[in-house]
Amino acid sequence: MPQPQASSATQRIPSVCQMCVNTCGIIIKVENGIVVGIEGNPDNPHNYGRLCAKGLAAVMGLYDPHRVTTPLRRTNSVKGIGIDPQWEAIDPQEAWDIVVGHLRRVLEEDPRKLIILAGTGDPESVSAAIACFAESFGTPNSGVGTPFGAKTWANYLNTGSMHTEPDFRLCRYLMLFGSQKGAMIGHDTIKTAKAMAEARERGMKLIVCDPICTPMASKANQWIPIRPSTDRALVLSMLHVLLNELNIYDAEFLKAQTNACYLVGKDGRYVREAATGKPLVWDQARARASAYDGNPQQPALLGDYDVDGKTCQPAFQALKQHLRQYPPEQAEPITAVPASTIRRLAREFGQTASIGSTIVIEGQEMPFRPVCAFPDSRGLAAHMYGLWTSTAVQLLNVVVGAADVPGGNLSTNVVGPYGKFRVGEGPEGLVTSGPELGNRRPYPASTPTVPQTVELGELFPVGRAPRPLLALGLLDYAHLLPYKPEVVLHCSSNALVVGANPKLLAEALSQVSFMVSLAHTIDETVELADVVLPVQHSLERFDFPVNSLRGWVTGDHWYFTLRQPGVKSHPNVKHLAEVIMELGAKLGLGGKVNDRLNTKLRLKDPYRLEEQRRYRWEEILDQSAKSSFGPDHDLRWLKKNGFVAWRRGLGERYPRGLLNLPRLPIYFEHFLEVRPQIEALIKEAGLDWDLTGYQAMPFWKPCPASSQRERGYDLLAVNYKFGFHAFSTTQHNPWLDELTMHHPWGYNLIMNGETARQKGIGDGDIVTVEACDGEKVTGKVKLTQGIRPEVIGVGACFGRWSRGQPVARGKGVHYNTLLPHSMDWIDTLSGHLDACAPVRVTKA
Repeated sequence: MPQPQASSATQRIPSVCQMCVNTCGIIIKVENGIVVGIEGNPDNPHNYGRLCAKGLAAVMGLYDPHRVTTPLRRTNSVKGIGIDPQWEAIDPQEAWDIVVGHLRRVLEEDPRKLIILAGTGDPESVSAAIACFAESFGTPNSGVGTPFGAKTWANYLNTGSMHTEPDFRLCRYLMLFGSQKGAMIGHDTIKTAKAMAEARERGMKLIVCDPICTPMASKANQWIPIRPSTDRALVLSMLHVLLNELNIYDAEFLKAQTNACYLVGKDGRYVREAATGKPLVWDQARARASAYDGNPQQPALLGDYDVDGKTCQPAFQALKQHLRQYPPEQAEPITAVPASTIRRLAREFGQTASIGSTIVIEGQEMPFRPVCAFPDSRGLAAHMYGLWTSTAVQLLNVVVGAADVPGGNLSTNVVGPYGKFRVGEGPEGLVTSGPELGNRRPYPASTPTVPQTVELGELFPVGRAPRPLLALGLLDYAHLLPYKPEVVLHCSSNALVVGANPKLLAEALSQVSFMVSLAHTIDETVELADVVLPVQHSLERFDFPVNSLRGWVTGDHWYFTLRQPGVKSHPNVKHLAEVIMELGAKLGLGGKVNDRLNTKLRLKDPYRLEEQRRYRWEEILDQSAKSSFGPDHDLRWLKKNGFVAWRRGLGERYPRGLLNLPRLPIYFEHFLEVRPQIEALIKEAGLDWDLTGYQAMPFWKPCPASSQRERGYDLLAVNYKFGFHAFSTTQHNPWLDELTMHHPWGYNLIMNGETARQKGIGDGDIVTVEACDGEKVTGKVKLTQGIRPEVIGVGACFGRWSRGQPVARGKGVHYNTLLPHSMDWIDTLSGHLDACAPVRVTKA
């Protein structure tokens, strides 16, 4: 438990919430050394004093009687789902000796035998500390991420930015796909909810495509109850209507800001300049080909040309022809959206884009494109070929010029403070992602090689380190590695709950000889650990900066916020990063870790860390603050003021309205280039993987779930979120549990009333849901007309089983149990799982 501090006065401490990843500013109210309440910080430009139910309830986690406050050791050698670890408390020094002993053994034998299993909710500084420890240790098996993160990877591919946001202030037509943007769900929730309400009041038209009538869909101008996982077919058809039927596109934007003019041959590859290898464009003014950056006077978007005996055409012409196979009449039976509706949506989108119009803001004239097709949604992208689905949606914005200009879809981190570009330029003049990705980027492709990592990331040269491959890498593909993992260092990720088929991952992790978890609560993944080292709750922590340039700094200001404790933690309980740093020091790696941290935290003299000195985490954050903002803005200043903020420049808010940036892709030639290399490697390894995703343009192919209907799995289970829960971290909170129990959907399954009647199922009945791989769950049904007939809805991250979180245990249904976990359900392009779950439902 937190340690009370002697104080009679009420303290109001500015800090930052960590109940989700949105890092809203809070005020911690402390009386007599006890946190008595939390409220929004009215001065913080991220949320301006507003706070959601999750943030208000954070105090319940701080004083959770089931928190870990002392090291624990497992006494039951048997591991698995629902098996009691039979914890015993042990002396802290003994716990450290055990952990360091196992780490030292694999460090000396083969550092690759260590797996670091981390998550996504920590600040960049903490992730940097983990990465520096991994690099110093020498293991390649370290990373963060989720099994369903294709949406961010698509953003990086298409814009160079981790996230995008609609320009709510100026947008007149917004399309959401599988997204509850504006309903306290997703990215930048507080600010977005306010902006969405104001935009709707102003008259912005809102279209929501979703199998479920979510709160956001219920407030839309039109709810389109699309079939799950068919958004890409809808969008490809809209693109066809725009480009081939209506001829609506922003030719000037496409010529200047994209690779639409690049010439491609019949093989799909760029036609390149012999001397430089640069892609060629056709200059209509000079009637000849020239390099894309050779200042062509009139680059062609359309036409067929001959260059040195090669027949070729601009990429835009290739895209137009490719899209002809997706007329609305073809999309209607796939999506259940009428062809007339598809044509109307395309026409409304294209006309509202107002191509050619401009707007003057702060004395600067810029293009004005007041439409946004929002691509940054898990519901949209968490399916097979999800990277292509998000890409197709972003293409709607790009073809009408509504990318990073007033009114359109805005990247959150293309340009950083003081106008510094956070994106790069690739070898063909196309935008590349920011510095946080290092060498693993969706463009340009890395060179695929024989696997050296457990997640087989080397076979995904344009994808993320594929978290879904962790279980398969330890079980089905263990023979591909030249070593056997023996230690898992786990933190900040309930991987069993957020991934598919928890039994498979539990089996895989149980085969590793030793696992240590750094945690403040015993969740389902921690239950597999051999030793637990306690770490601080967010209300006991120092973190800076918390709002990340990767995408959690949005709006009119730059702001960098401090998380600081409201109370002191127990002496045995340390900051997560401090535990990582101490492990490095005890293994003799402290100097290497410090040296790498200097680089990752971008520390400048005289604030760089000394290699041989041991620092407390608070000291490192003080050095980082002074290095970034000067000696007057040290940690002492931040403790009082809470954050550093200043107004964003106009070019930083609308980068393509004013600045000269690298080009956006509409054609993805590098996928074709790398595919033969992967084919050769997987053939050599004896693998039979489907590489359909490696194409140069978005395409339609159904998810594997579509083939299960003929086997009797006639419904699709889909996952949805509540605005008062986040990921797998809030279900144990008593206040939020109470909210869930009072919600009409809450812990229930939701089902279409007519479908239920046909199956003899009534409101409140208990049903059995069987997945296509044989897994079964049971739950209570709530009937509604706000869901497609062939769909059953399951709330996010319920159905928990950890003994360490009794409030959540046994309530609701665990959706991911219904998801098959095999290579047939993993996108070999991006490395992400398909979240489409074919099921059959019977009355229990």
